[in-house]
Amino acid sequence: MTAFIKNQWQANGYLILIAALFLLLMAGCQQKAAQTAEKRFIAPTAPEWLYTNGQWKEVTKADSDKAMQGWLDGKNGRHYGRRARIETDSSFATLKQRGIGGTVFIFVDGKQVVEQKLKADGKYLDIPIYKHKKGWHQIEIGFSNISEINGLYISEGAKAKKPKEKRKRLVVIGHSHADGTGTPNMGMEAMATVIGDIMGVESINQGIGRTDIDISSPPSDKNSALGRVKPDVIDLKPDYVLAIYGFNSISPINRGEMTHGQYQEKYAEFIKTIHDALPDTKVFASSIMATPSYSDEELKPYNEDIKMACSKVPNCMYIDMAGKLNEGNFDKYMAPDRLHPSTEGQRYLAEVYAKAMKSAIDK
Repeated sequence: MTAFIKNQWQANGYLILIAALFLLLMAGCQQKAAQTAEKRFIAPTAPEWLYTNGQWKEVTKADSDKAMQGWLDGKNGRHYGRRARIETDSSFATLKQRGIGGTVFIFVDGKQVVEQKLKADGKYLDIPIYKHKKGWHQIEIGFSNISEINGLYISEGAKAKKPKEKRKRLVVIGHSHADGTGTPNMGMEAMATVIGDIMGVESINQGIGRTDIDISSPPSDKNSALGRVKPDVIDLKPDYVLAIYGFNSISPINRGEMTHGQYQEKYAEFIKTIHDALPDTKVFASSIMATPSYSDEELKPYNEDIKMACSKVPNCMYIDMAGKLNEGNFDKYMAPDRLHPSTEGQRYLAEVYAKAMKSAIDK
């Protein structure tokens, strides 16, 4: 009889334990459901977003979800260095992000709080940004490579608004030296991006590799400087333009496919097209930088073309890069291909350009 009572007590104990676990599980589910119900979604196409640092394009994904992608009209494709900002008084914020590869960087009130690697699997990931905060905060999102915004979760009763853009605008257009080739983080460490950070301006990376003033790559794309000056420069209404061209015209000139005079005319046409549309915009025309394959002395005739073209158009300043890259610093500032600036080189050249432009702007 005693054993029977003992077994009965054990059985009752198990039932009580199971019931308690069930209640805890239900409470957790209810709490989770309540938390889910307490958040709301800010779609990427919502007016509260401010899309900066270049063109963006609304797209519809295979799952019918809307997304905003960093874009470059001149190549009709995705591009680097684009950023998105939003302000909210939410106590928490979580980014909805599709796996596009690379890394996403998230800043709150100017301070980086998240660096999250992304798989290139197309799957969605919720990335916590912050929680338990009070007051208004600005969130900025950048990417190491291509950019895509899929939305933001904030608390149900929170407000969100579009930040005001007060910065001056700089367009950096050119070949692969301009687009950031040479650094694995073309979105955040390319020369164009770093110039913007140094000068405190909205800098737009409009570089396309293997192109030049009148050279497209491939030729059918018509993405030369002259071919895309309107959508990629003029339509953005920049305060300043930095042109980094010339390198890809060396071989055609050497082969006799183009004369120095013709190149000079085309370059002047490019600058004049900008000036005619935007007479108050300051244009900076960079000389060709030395590489292990071309010394400053060998580049002199080509750089003279750029200098002369710039002198023919008002509000254009020639930036002489002679000596900035040389035998003494190639190992430090050139990527392994010995053609493009490395990450360190991108920053170094950004500092040189920023100093030259700032001195002219501050006059």
